[in-house]
Formats: sequence, structure tokens, C-alpha cells
Amino acid sequence: MITRVLNTRLPLMIYTPVKVFDLSYFHAVFAAGALPVFDTEFLNTGEILQKIRLLSQENILFGIRLPSPDLKLLETLERDSVSNLDLVVIPISKTDAIDRKPELGDTRLVLEIKDIGLTERIDRADPHAVILKGNEAAGQVSRYSSLILMQWYLKSQERPVFIHGGVGQYTAAGMLAAGVSGFVMDTQVLLADEAPVSPAFKNLLAAVEEGDSTEISIQDKQVFRVFAKLGTKVVKDLKQEAVVLGGQPDGEQRLYEKIASQIVALNDSKAPFIQSLFFMGQDGLFARHLAKKSHKLSEMIHQFFATLGQALDCVDEFDPVREHSPFAQSQNTRLPLIQGPMANISDNPEFAARVLEAGALPFLQWDLCRHPWPMPCCQRDLKKFPTAGPVWWGLRRLIPWCINIWIW
Repeated sequence: MITRVLNTRLPLMIYTPVKVFDLSYFHAVFAAGALPVFDTEFLNTGEILQKIRLLSQENILFGIRLPSPDLKLLETLERDSVSNLDLVVIPISKTDAIDRKPELGDTRLVLEIKDIGLTERIDRADPHAVILKGNEAAGQVSRYSSLILMQWYLKSQERPVFIHGGVGQYTAAGMLAAGVSGFVMDTQVLLADEAPVSPAFKNLLAAVEEGDSTEISIQDKQVFRVFAKLGTKVVKDLKQEAVVLGGQPDGEQRLYEKIASQIVALNDSKAPFIQSLFFMGQDGLFARHLAKKSHKLSEMIHQFFATLGQALDCVDEFDPVREHSPFAQSQNTRLPLIQGPMANISDNPEFAARVLEAGALPFLQWDLCRHPWPMPCCQRDLKKFPTAGPVWWGLRRLIPWCINIWIW
């Protein structure tokens, strides 16, 4: 169920760029209907509190994201409440969590989740919502995609869910239809006129390609997603160092410190960005699409939600995923679904029968059939298939070339 969490017009948080603080950007995001969230990554407690005091004097709502469960900072926020601080985002993991719900008054607590199986830790902190930060996002991310995290947590717990990673105009429609309550953006909107980044960075962002976001990781336990071209030496060197640090007990902390010491601010007018280290997820590819019609932040966000609404309207009017749809009728199944072929799994008639019984089209795959042509295997297994009447079958056989056959 979709639940309202934010005290803003739209169910959207927009993170500020790391190591960049610009009050005008907070105002622009809030005026556009979203909640500006101050990402405090790589800042110490004193710097964070100083900037919170500045934001407390502004006539806007805002949020903050902490890089870790900072108990000292949380105690300060409990003692000295900030009336326009709408929420605090705290990342937790299997090794780093908070064991109680902070007493933050009207300020909401939101947990950032990057792994599955954390429901007990979530329950102990009792947050108002969770942010699922998938592998597509920027910075320290999950080894799972946001869609995998979304499915797991929508099924495993009942708190409102926000998605960070993979949020585009069309993917967001599917996420909302699945039951999420909102979204988190960062790089997607940095081509806006109001974005506090240098012109050189905007030129680079407008030209990014699909493969320009990569991972620096230690054995999938700690994953950072950053910008990189093939010749970005700083990233190549950090990847090699991560391999060495993976065998050391303090390897994860040392990798974080190395990244912190080399990360550049996106408003640095002198930085050669193509050879610099900065966080950028696969979401960066969406930036130029959001800026196609306008570079004004409010219009970009309006267009995002307008496109999202149009996509959902189309599903309501022409819902293709329903029983006995034209496509389902064409393949003689109850649902318009095809089970993808899976080696060593979908090579037996019993599994195929269960798929058909559930309403989808089974797809048999005989990768391990020793016969040079799969028809003997096919004839053998079809005799075992318990069905009456015609059924469409998909056959896939990997031999020197790949073939797909439909038979009646």
C-alpha cells in the first residue's frame, strides 16, 4: 500500500551532491515539490551540525542523510530539535545498526537498506519508512538491484518503501505500481540550471554512456559505484587496491578512507572530471533524458511525474498482464506469461506441467541432451506431459548455434 511519508507535495527526495552545500539548491528542490536531503558523506560531526544550523534558519523543509549510525550526532538532534528537519536517513547493515528508535520529535526516521534479511534490525529501530538503495545508485550501494530489494522488502515487511537506484521516468511507474511510496534521486537532476555543479561536470554528464558507471568493491561486501571511463586511472588504481585490501581485517575501512581522500566535489571548476573520482550510478544515464524538454528543475520534476502518470494510465486502460488477454489466448494459456528457459531446471516435463498449471507457457530446454538433435528428448518427455488438448511449447536447444522452435 502506498503511504504518504514526506510533508512535501511530491513523494520524492533529492540528495545533494557529495561535498557540495548550496542553500539555493535546497530552496529550488523544495519549491519544485520535492524534499531536499543533505548528503553528509565524508563530513565530520562538527561540519554536519554547522550546516544543519544554517538550514534551520531557512523557510523550507529538509532532510539529512548520515553516512553511518552516528550516535553522538543523533543524541544532539534528540536534545536540540530542528523544527524544519523533516527526516533523518540512517544506513544500517548486518554489521552496523541502531538498537532503538531515536526520540526526534516530529522528525521522521528513515533507514537506508542495502541488503536483504534486515527485518529484525528494522523492527528494533522502528523507522517511519525505509529507503532501498540498489546497485544502480551512486556511492556505497547494494550488490542487489533496487528491483530485487523492492520485491523482497515489499513482501517481508509493511513499512513504506522508497527506491534509490534505477529510478527513471518509466521504471518509476512500475515501482509505484508494485507498491512503493516514493523515490530518491541524485544525479538524474544535475543537468538542471539550479544544480550546484560546475559547467564542466554538466558537459560530461550530458554525454555519459551506459558503461560509464563502475564498481569499486571488496568481495561484494562493500560496493561503491563511481564514474569511470576506460582511461580513468584513479578508479583503476582503487580497484587494484581493493583486491589487496580484501584480505585485510581493516580493509573496508581503509578503502573508504582512500576514497574519501580522493573524491572531488562536483562544483570544483578546476577538476578534470574524466580523470577524477566521484560518485555516479547508472542513474546518471537518465539525466539527459530528464533535461530533453527543459533545464529548469521544477519543470524536469513535473515532466517526470507527468510521464509516470501517463504510463500508469496506459496500464489501467490497456492492462496487458491479465487473465485471458489476447496474448494469453494466442498461446492457449491463462496468463500472458512465458517461463524463460533455464538449464538443468526447465528440462523436465514435471516442472513444465507446474508452470502450465500456474497459467504460464512452459519453455523446455535440453542443454544436456546428448543426442545431436533434441527431438528424441522432446518425444520422450512430451509423452510424460500430463495435459489434454493443444498447448504451445517453446523448445530451446544449445548446440553449435542457438535455435528457438515453436511447435504445436
